[in-house]
Amino acid sequence: MAIQLPSFLNSRTRLRTLLYILIWAGAQLSNAYNPKTDTISFNSLGFSFSTAFWLAAWFEHTQVLNPFLNRRRWWLILPGTFGALLVFCATRYLIEQEIYWYVLGFTNYPSDVNILFYIQDNAYFMPSALAISVAFKLVEDWLVHQRERDSLLTERNQAELAFLKSQINPHFLFNTLNNIYALTYAKSDTAPGAILKLSELMRYMLYDSTNGPDRVPLSKEIQYLNSFVDLEKLRVAQAHVEFSVEGNVNLFRIEPLLLVSFVENAFKHGDLTDPTHPLVLDLSVQNGKLRFDTLNKKATRQTDAVGGIGLTNVRRRLQLLYPNQHALHITDTADSYACSLEISL
Repeated sequence: MAIQLPSFLNSRTRLRTLLYILIWAGAQLSNAYNPKTDTISFNSLGFSFSTAFWLAAWFEHTQVLNPFLNRRRWWLILPGTFGALLVFCATRYLIEQEIYWYVLGFTNYPSDVNILFYIQDNAYFMPSALAISVAFKLVEDWLVHQRERDSLLTERNQAELAFLKSQINPHFLFNTLNNIYALTYAKSDTAPGAILKLSELMRYMLYDSTNGPDRVPLSKEIQYLNSFVDLEKLRVAQAHVEFSVEGNVNLFRIEPLLLVSFVENAFKHGDLTDPTHPLVLDLSVQNGKLRFDTLNKKATRQTDAVGGIGLTNVRRRLQLLYPNQHALHITDTADSYACSLEISL
């Protein structure tokens, strides 16, 4: 889960500046603390030096490395670094040679110190400030790269999930419409109920399952499975199905359209007309874990290999939606096909 920053820290510039201010404040506290006497007192030279040092590091990071490296203007880094040196010298000179003279009555260097000597003497400290700014720049770029990578990965996964979810089996829809047409043509009393179930099923697939990123109630998914089975029985008139549900399914939510592929696969490739070998669907919820088992007799007829979401896509959806939170076992024998899925809800 992504960390939500306060609104005033959403800008990388403000966050970066706040980081330097906090480090500077920590340096001031460290300079002021005397461990021998366990007291805190104002360290004038420590204050001036750390202020100039961290201001120079901030300048090198934000005004030199960020704009010039990001835009590949390598030739401007050297003069920019010299500018950071001038910032260090000017800040330290202003505090120690001017402010301290008027406020505290002393200076760190002689009042007539040569400016070139002053710059040369303080240049000794610049490599440390440069190294720190480079280190911060590398860490910042790595964090930005990771954030952009995670964002792209999330967007890609969402697009892939939307694609997988949208792959509704057209054969199921067409066959169901043909069966309903036959019932209507024969003026069967079951036609209105079949139309209503198809309407509910399509509403769930097109609206309920795509209404935002939230998961749907498990009870709705089970209701969808029941409607799916009832409509498939229009196509396979002699189908025998045993569907059992155990546990309190009203307490949990699940990703929509995740279980139907196992049922669809059984109707598509199974022989469900044998009453001694019905399609067995067992769904149970216990201790926050869902278990869904399917068992069907294999059909000897040749089945259409086109259409349907397919178990391959289901595996991929499980990897994206329940990473390290699911287990899928498939047992494929000469006469039967069984799937066992466990999900941590």
